[in-house]
Amino acid sequence: MTIPFDLNRKLQEAAADPEALRRAVAGAHIVPLLMSYVHLTGDRSYLPIVRPYVHGGWDYQQSIPRELQEAIRTDLVAAIERLARKGGAVHREPSREELKEMIDTACGADVPEMYLPIFYEETCFGGRDYRAFSWTRPVPDEDREQCPVLIVGAGFSGLAMAVRLKQAGIPFTILEKNDEVGGTWYENRYPGVGVDTPCHFYSFSLLPNPEWPDYFSKGSEILAYLKRIACQFGVRERIRFNEEVVSARYDEARARWIVTSRGADGAAHTYEAKVLVSAVGILNRPRIPQIPGIERFRGPLFHSARWPERLDLAGKKVVLVGTGASAIQIGPAIVEQVSSLTVVQRSRHWIIRHPMYHEAVPEAVRWASRHIPYYLDWFRFQLFWAASDGFYDTLRIDPNWPDLDHSLNAANAKMREELIAYARSELGERLDLLERVIPEYPPFGKRMLRDNGWYRMLCRSNVELVEGAVERIEEGGLVVGGRTIPADVIVMATGFDAHRILAPMDIRGRGGKAIRDLWGDDDPRAHLGITVPGFPQLLHPLWAQYQSRPWRKRFLPQRMSGSLHLRCAPTNDRGGLG
Repeated sequence: MTIPFDLNRKLQEAAADPEALRRAVAGAHIVPLLMSYVHLTGDRSYLPIVRPYVHGGWDYQQSIPRELQEAIRTDLVAAIERLARKGGAVHREPSREELKEMIDTACGADVPEMYLPIFYEETCFGGRDYRAFSWTRPVPDEDREQCPVLIVGAGFSGLAMAVRLKQAGIPFTILEKNDEVGGTWYENRYPGVGVDTPCHFYSFSLLPNPEWPDYFSKGSEILAYLKRIACQFGVRERIRFNEEVVSARYDEARARWIVTSRGADGAAHTYEAKVLVSAVGILNRPRIPQIPGIERFRGPLFHSARWPERLDLAGKKVVLVGTGASAIQIGPAIVEQVSSLTVVQRSRHWIIRHPMYHEAVPEAVRWASRHIPYYLDWFRFQLFWAASDGFYDTLRIDPNWPDLDHSLNAANAKMREELIAYARSELGERLDLLERVIPEYPPFGKRMLRDNGWYRMLCRSNVELVEGAVERIEEGGLVVGGRTIPADVIVMATGFDAHRILAPMDIRGRGGKAIRDLWGDDDPRAHLGITVPGFPQLLHPLWAQYQSRPWRKRFLPQRMSGSLHLRCAPTNDRGGLG
């Protein structure tokens, strides 16, 4: 299966409505437009002129002089109309030298050569799926049938694996504990739930989506996208819903995995597979601290990932425990409904502003993404670079840096000062809050959070920030630092058991050895992040392995499995969605 793309059809569609074409080109981002022009025509004359004006992947057009922008837009429209009149163009792929110059211009940086292979794959160049499966030699159908695969989980990774297996003609079954696809995006339905990574990047390279309504879309849009993946690629019929895997045992004599699941009715089911793929993710097992008296609370008390349907918070005293990625979305989303909101903060987090976080995608950008060849590929590429390795230099530890407890190098120190200045500007007159929200550790020591109006929320008259751990819970509230805080509702935004990967499944490999005996509760490891010695044909991507000091995680260029490129980040102690 390949991504449907017809260059000449796109050209004809774009040229068929000249007014729409001009409106889209006038309103779309200039750098992807320039790359579309270069890609279509091979004319690189604009690249050295534009290069000095681009300052990183987020700088779409702000620095490029208006006259230069207008010249590029005019030439792109003329090129599309000219090629359409000629009957079309031949799809071409830039040479290595040409691609390097285009990438350097789009990023505003001298991108190392080592990245070029992954960028060839990631851009897809108008629909070619560089990761589409193809056999190097003919393989009889009966041989493929001898290698059944069992996938656990129907979230992003499970669906990606299923698509590739279907391309390869290898039989597979997906076991999904929920009654729908989506994984964490199905389970988390709290107010304000959404991505903090741009959607055009937070999506499959095998099916980019030109129709995202917002640059940072909400959970319902992500879930709808995953449902479309399951249906469009024909893998939904291979999913067994409402079956949770309980155990998996490797039968050495037969080289098979024997997997036991439990249905919604409690009935046990057994499966055999040559290959077992865990795609269960790490954000699906809510973590609620063992707080004394938790069972005594009279009102609703729940984890953010288990938000009750039709919960009415109007006029209620709400306590939000946690200040991580989920909490920072929940708080501003409910603050206007409640009578009071008390935020219990055990640890502080760096919060960064993104100018597009609350912006809808303009129709001009959506039109360009649908109809202008290569525009979406290059727009997605810019996001890919800016949201991942584009900030790599800020994360390198300078061994001679005098203050490694607060920053890692000069660039990291500069970012720290910018983050503090932003917090100060948002807090306004409430500078008493500043020292209570600024972390001691360096930026990116824990997951960087997107500001969802959090600082301004803290300044509201019905909001109070309380620092410390919850000591106990009582019938009418909870106790922090010896102080009783009254509550009608308690929301536990306390993250997930992200370290206990594969729990609570009982997985046993050669000799009956349990994977928990090998990993313990918080030390998962695997060869290349995929395979575990002693557990043959068990595949699982471990997305983050980092050292004890949280900011000493090794950031390396990565190719995530299943063609889904999501930059891994250290989990924080309060969890949250990405």
